[in-house]
Amino acid sequence: MAKGKRKKYRTAIIESPEQSTRSRTQILLPFAFCPLPFAFALRVLPYCVLPYCVLPFALALCSAVSFAQERPTEPYATINRDAVSYNGPRRDVAYDLGGSEIHLGLLVPLTGPRQAEGEALRHAAEMAIEQENAISLPGGRHLALSTRDETGPWGRASSEVVHMMFEDQAVAIITSADGGAAHLAVQVGNKVGVPILTLSTDATTTEINLPWIFRLGPTDVGQAQAFARDIYHDRKLQRVGLLVQDDHDGRVGSEEFEKAAREVHAPAPMRITIGPGMQDSEAFEGRLREAQAVVVWTDAATANLLMARVRSVLPSAPLYLCRKAAQGDCTGDAPSRTNFGASGAEGAGIWTAEETLAQSAVQDAFVKRCRQRFGTEPGIGAAQAYDAVRVLAASLRRSGPSRARLRDALAEVSAFEGVSGIISFDHAGNDISHVIVLKLR
Repeated sequence: MAKGKRKKYRTAIIESPEQSTRSRTQILLPFAFCPLPFAFALRVLPYCVLPYCVLPFALALCSAVSFAQERPTEPYATINRDAVSYNGPRRDVAYDLGGSEIHLGLLVPLTGPRQAEGEALRHAAEMAIEQENAISLPGGRHLALSTRDETGPWGRASSEVVHMMFEDQAVAIITSADGGAAHLAVQVGNKVGVPILTLSTDATTTEINLPWIFRLGPTDVGQAQAFARDIYHDRKLQRVGLLVQDDHDGRVGSEEFEKAAREVHAPAPMRITIGPGMQDSEAFEGRLREAQAVVVWTDAATANLLMARVRSVLPSAPLYLCRKAAQGDCTGDAPSRTNFGASGAEGAGIWTAEETLAQSAVQDAFVKRCRQRFGTEPGIGAAQAYDAVRVLAASLRRSGPSRARLRDALAEVSAFEGVSGIISFDHAGNDISHVIVLKLR
């Protein structure tokens, strides 16, 4: 009976409404029969000790935050770019590509709003193929161009890259200025072991030190810094409109220009994101009217739609086009490079970033050939595509039809005189030529 009463007493304690929660009651259950002062101490003690337990953790957190704010801006370690190399197999002759032709892949937009840009790149590459085939290649082979369309849903570009590598047996692949296409191509090329030569200005394609990627032209960082020097230092302007396409390349490039403005302690540019129909809205004109200069970070098709509207609002303000926006073609739809001199404050004009290059016989011959064939000046994109084929052909004459040996030859390219600039690659695959601001037509 006593035992039964004891069980009932314990049950009453557990279900008592005086306890706030079941878990708290269960914790105090073993001390139900303790003397009252001891039980009271057990109830009060946690609330007395808790502040002293939390205080050390709070102090440690404050110290960590303070250290994070005061840490140096430079990283404590960096990747050695001089150590980027390929130490794998497939350099021996047994892995050489067969056949009488050596195929170069070309991934460009052949449909959609950037079709004109893609056709211009293809035409320029075909011109370079014709020129290089007039000079013998190893084994009496000839160059051939395999062109595929990058336009379409996500993943289309990578599928086309796979087709070029395995079906067309391309020894290397050239991609357009689109950063997304370049990233997809290098992901496949790095796994298969195929050199990728891209016209993209996205420096993140070479930041992780993959040995199979090479990039022509200035980076977004180089362009942004050149624009900032010309606008804020040389021209002494302060109010800048920044027209940004809402895609990967637009966001990355515009962020670099905003960073370049901060580095020279200039006011933040007025960012205007270009969406569908934005260039025709009154809000677009109202915000743009305050600018003294305009920087355009879009593709060429979008830039062409913006140019007339910007000029109607700001007829005398200088316009700066990123390389992707200035991708010219041989049909005259986009700006062409007509003045190779450095910028100054001598007028509004349309400007872009370019590698330093004086007029040369190679450049003159290319411009003349484009005029004869297409009736207009070649654009920047056409010049780069032409140079990409010429760089690959010169490297193939050293390496033969081997993807791995071609990669080694490309890594050694230095001071190559192209029609788009002097081309030199660092060990990470970046074109390290000096960047200046040049005037377009």
